[in-house]
Amino acid sequence: SLLFIFLLVIESAAFIVLGAWHLIIPRLETVLTFSNEIYRRELGFGILLVIIGSFGILISILGLIAFFTLRLVLLRIFELCLWLLMIVGVVVGIIGIIFASQVDDFMSQSNNPNVTERTYAEEKFMLGMNGGLVLFMSFTLLIGITIVRCLTGDVNSYSSGRSYVRTQ
Repeated sequence: SLLFIFLLVIESAAFIVLGAWHLIIPRLETVLTFSNEIYRRELGFGILLVIIGSFGILISILGLIAFFTLRLVLLRIFELCLWLLMIVGVVVGIIGIIFASQVDDFMSQSNNPNVTERTYAEEKFMLGMNGGLVLFMSFTLLIGITIVRCLTGDVNSYSSGRSYVRTQ
């Protein structure tokens, strides 16, 4: 269970880094010069990634407390938060993929002669790749949900009449 918390912290840090990268990359200024629509989508996607990553860090702290205290209420809240994080992550991943698919439409509407197809292809690749990565990473939370559900069942069955003792 602590290994899953470690995985959650790593994934959350990756979300924050990817989101910050989308917000501060030098080529973002280049994107602004050729398409305001893509620029806004890039910023929005970056902000969503940072929010998900920050929420994941907070959830991992809750998870540590729940795993060490073995309180049923905390374990259930942690499981609910994992479900919420997974659903939001899946939605953000799909949004990133949708944003990537919209790049072609903006390319056909562009009148800027200085922009090459390669620039649009890079934007499409970055949004699509990171959207797919977020989607995949969100599904790994099912592992943690399964672990927490099993632990909750164990604590629930042992706590009825007996005290639950953690083995070393």
